[in-house]
Amino acid sequence: MLCRYSRHVLLSEIGDKGQQRLSATRAAVVGVGGLGSPVLYYLASAGVGQITIIDSDTVDSSNLNRQFIHFEADIGREKARSAREKLEQYNRDIQIHATAVALDDDNAREYLRGHDIVVSCVDSKKTRRLINSVCMSANTPLIDGGVQGFEGYVLTVLPGVTPCYQCIFPSKGNDEDTDGVGVLGAATGVLGSMMATEAIKHIAGISMHAHFYFVDLLSNRITPIRAKRAPDCPACGSQ
Repeated sequence: MLCRYSRHVLLSEIGDKGQQRLSATRAAVVGVGGLGSPVLYYLASAGVGQITIIDSDTVDSSNLNRQFIHFEADIGREKARSAREKLEQYNRDIQIHATAVALDDDNAREYLRGHDIVVSCVDSKKTRRLINSVCMSANTPLIDGGVQGFEGYVLTVLPGVTPCYQCIFPSKGNDEDTDGVGVLGAATGVLGSMMATEAIKHIAGISMHAHFYFVDLLSNRITPIRAKRAPDCPACGSQ
């Protein structure tokens, strides 16, 4: 099935060595919604060897305008298992694991342990902070993203090197979820594709020029943001 990835191998930035790194990688994707849909498809299409899908939610009809990994027939089903079935049909060369759980303080370390990279596609700020904290303590690279309306951001966190989520978004006691907030379906596709690209670049060893981007799709502007690590950050300050 090498021909499946031939266009990757032709890229000087990836080549045979980068494709082998993708094949040897174990990635965890938390959240199978608007961001998780493109992330999962593009990681699977890139040949990431093992993908763990983590999501406790079930498919609702209101999800379908942006969560294109799920179909009408999946309404009421667990999102993690719905996504696994699609990816297993899409690429049989890779291993897909589905875990229908909600991450919390008691289980997050267990479920994220052993992965080479984590991609956070969740809506909850509280869960983002939890995932960030676990990744920092385990020295695991993290790709995080968020979207609201026509806007969003993509953040790549390399423990001990770049600012983490907590450095950039310090807790102010307003860790509310974004349920009920308007979101352009196509915006989640753009942001999720960017998150997948950042993950692939990191895995393949491609140098990144920036690690934090703000995206405004009304003006079609992508702005790299210069951010510094917070020395007193509770998640990564000691690294």
